[in-house]
Amino acid sequence: MTELTRLYPMVQFKKDTWEIDEFDLASMYLLIGSEKAMLIDCGMGVGDLRGAVEMLTDKPLITVISHNHPDHSGNVRQFDEIWINRKELGQDMPYPLEKRRFDTERIAARQKDCIGNPYTMFHLYPYDINVDLREPAPDTKMPVIHELTDGMQFDLGGGRIVTAYECPGHAPGEMVFLDEMTRTLIAGDALNFSLFLMGAPVESALRGLRKIESLKDRYDGIWNGHHDYRAFGAPLDKDCLPTAIRMCEDILAGNYAPVEEPDAWGQKVPLTRQGEKHSWKTTIRRGRNSISFKESNIFEEKRQEGGNR
Repeated sequence: MTELTRLYPMVQFKKDTWEIDEFDLASMYLLIGSEKAMLIDCGMGVGDLRGAVEMLTDKPLITVISHNHPDHSGNVRQFDEIWINRKELGQDMPYPLEKRRFDTERIAARQKDCIGNPYTMFHLYPYDINVDLREPAPDTKMPVIHELTDGMQFDLGGGRIVTAYECPGHAPGEMVFLDEMTRTLIAGDALNFSLFLMGAPVESALRGLRKIESLKDRYDGIWNGHHDYRAFGAPLDKDCLPTAIRMCEDILAGNYAPVEEPDAWGQKVPLTRQGEKHSWKTTIRRGRNSISFKESNIFEEKRQEGGNR
């Protein structure tokens, strides 16, 4: 069998703190302590991620998943154990190959802002989508799954303790990770400049964003799960979070006006299936920030049932 690529772009943006770029698909993060290391997210499943991590550290590895979407849990089968919020279970892990292949082509194109299939137009990276993105072998075991809960801490040694916080919105069990030693917050898809609130009511998402804000004295920057919203290795701009909070507050107050914008995948032709619609969502925009949500899913269940809007 052809050997999978390990040649991911990588940058050490703080001491023993790496962003690993899965070829413009997703960002994974490696935090190395004196005794253990932590990998945050597993991308779409392109290449030998475990082999790449082992080039950077030989420490025992803790693998945590911010949420179970195809571009964050794609390579979980390469690892012996993972930690994930129980609300993210019940779906395939990884997602079927067809779904991951479809998303792979479109996310990469979106991040490079190019029209057409980037794998045939530009050979940007040393991998072949038809070789390096594949189904796990039939005899590949599922990892042992541990429950990841709000406030759970992981001691990597040398004073490096990472705390997980639940921030639903994009996904029901979305988790963010605070490393106080390096003053780094890794947010998965809980925050970015194009926020899709498909996994929880807007009211729940607002509470999660306020939780991130309440931690601001403990971090100097927020790194999210894709670097099409920021430079590779750099944090999100500081206006992203407060603007997202204000926008969610406006949605709850009914003070918003939907806008039309390009499809989330970027250029519709030829990248999007003919006739594809995203009628489920309403999108609002303020400056660089946009938020997409379901108008039927703004308030949490008890408030909706009670009619207190």
